[in-house]
Amino acid sequence: MPELMLTPARAEDAAAVLAFESENRAHFERWIATRGDAYYHLAIVENSLKDAQWQWQAGREYHLLAWFDGALAGRLTIRNIERQYYKKGEIGYRFGEAFGGRGLASAAVRLVTEKAFKEFGLHRIESKIIIDNLPSVGVMRKSGFRQYGHARSAVLRHDQWHDLLLFERLHPDFEAPDSPAE
Repeated sequence: MPELMLTPARAEDAAAVLAFESENRAHFERWIATRGDAYYHLAIVENSLKDAQWQWQAGREYHLLAWFDGALAGRLTIRNIERQYYKKGEIGYRFGEAFGGRGLASAAVRLVTEKAFKEFGLHRIESKIIIDNLPSVGVMRKSGFRQYGHARSAVLRHDQWHDLLLFERLHPDFEAPDSPAE
């Protein structure tokens, strides 16, 4: 049975990442702003992955790749890390269209969140999801996140303002056993 495997993003993965991003460009751009044509070149992707490696080593951001049955299925990032006072970060992710509906994104988000608590020393993980991105709302809920807010007209996508749903998950040692998962 194929397994989901997470690895730190590395410059050596640039060709696989470029193919993944190119194959799924239209799918991703339904939910997020375009990266623009300039991004879709091997040297650009390789440089972005080198930067991701540097960010990891500096403890500023953590970029991971999700592999399923030898294929790149998704990308996950913990960014906007605030260590002093908050010990929090924000998780973002994208999974290829062919990998949707299998529970892979939920499983990967759970794994990365656990890693953030145990290895990266974070206390709280947050996420912002565009209100009409129902698959991502489902991923958040299946991954143990709780909706704590609704930001109106908070992000510009395709020249229109959209609402964001705000999700959170606390380190398990601090999560109340009866916390409502919305």
